[in-house]
Amino acid sequence: MEMILRLTNLLMSKSVRFRSMVRRNRVKKAKRVVLGKQYLPKPYKRIYHVHIRKSAGTSFNSLFLAQAHLTLDEFWREPVYIKNGKVFVQHQKLYIDQGNYYFASSHCALWQLDLPKDTFTFTILRDPYDRLVSLYKNYVWATQVSPEIGALQDPSYFVLLTQKFLLNKTFGEFIKVLSNKYLTNQLYTFSENLKVEEAMENLSKLTRVYFMDNMEYAVSDLTKSLGLEKNEMKKHRVFEDVHFEISAEEEKEAREMLADEYLFYTQAKAEYGTN
Repeated sequence: MEMILRLTNLLMSKSVRFRSMVRRNRVKKAKRVVLGKQYLPKPYKRIYHVHIRKSAGTSFNSLFLAQAHLTLDEFWREPVYIKNGKVFVQHQKLYIDQGNYYFASSHCALWQLDLPKDTFTFTILRDPYDRLVSLYKNYVWATQVSPEIGALQDPSYFVLLTQKFLLNKTFGEFIKVLSNKYLTNQLYTFSENLKVEEAMENLSKLTRVYFMDNMEYAVSDLTKSLGLEKNEMKKHRVFEDVHFEISAEEEKEAREMLADEYLFYTQAKAEYGTN
C-alpha cells in the first residue's frame, strides 16, 4: 500500500495530465458521495477549519483525517480526496464554497470565502510572536535540510524553495519583506484591512475559536461536539535541528510590527479563551 501511495504521488507530481485526470474523477465522485451530515450532529453538514499558518493546524487536520483512517501522507497536496465514504478538501476556494465535503481546511482568509451556512467552523489562534518565529524557522529549515528529507517531511517543501525572497535571511531581514498576509496572518485572515474591530466581528461568525496554548481543551471539545472517534493527536511536521539566532533588537522590532495583531489576539483571548 505504501509503495502504491508513493508511486501515485510521484506520478501526480511529474505528470500534469495524470494529475488532472485523477483530480477530475475525484471531484465528480465527491458530488455523488453522501455528505458529512450523515456523520455530524444537526444542523451541521460539513466541517471547515480556518487554518492559520504555524498554529498547529496540520495536527488538528489529522484529527479529522483519522475519522476516515486517512493519513497526511496519503492526502498529500491533493485538493480533493475520498476515503471510507468521507470527502476531504484542502486549499481550493471553489470546492470549499461548494460544500461537497465532510471536512475541509485552507489558508484562505475568511472574508475570501462564501461558506454554506450549515457548516461547523473553527480556528486555532496562537501568540503572534511565537507564530512568526515558527514561520521563520520553517523557511530556515528549508535551506538547511536535504531535498530528500525535506520532501518527505513537508509536502510544501518545494513551494518554500520557490519563495527565494524569504530564504537565507536574518530574522530582521525576514520580517521586513513579509506581506501582511504572512506577517500578521491571524489579523489578515479575519480583516482584509487589518482592522481589529472588523476581525473580531468576523471571528464571532465561527462556531468555535480555540487557542494553541490550550490544545487539550480544543481536542476534547471538538471530539465531544462533533461526535468524533477519539484519537491521540500527535504533533506533525516538527522541524528539528534548525539553527538560527534572533537578537533582542530584532525581537523588539517584530513585536512592534505585530502590535495590531496582538491587540486582536488579546481581545480574542478575553472573549473566547476562558475555557
